[in-house]
Amino acid sequence: MQVTKLGRRQGLVPVGSFFEALARDMRDANAIEAERQATLDQEDLDLEMLYRRQSAARAA
Repeated sequence: MQVTKLGRRQGLVPVGSFFEALARDMRDANAIEAERQATLDQEDLDLEMLYRRQSAARAA
């Protein structure tokens, strides 16, 4: 079995463990990014709604 060195650990670890750790870190990063994107999308909707209300008030 091939082994590779992980930057956070001392010594060599099996490649499968390396990819398992990589996949776990990617899942965590994707979850954080999805939450951030949802927050930004909600902020966009709120700003658009505010703009439409102000535009409607000016038109009336």
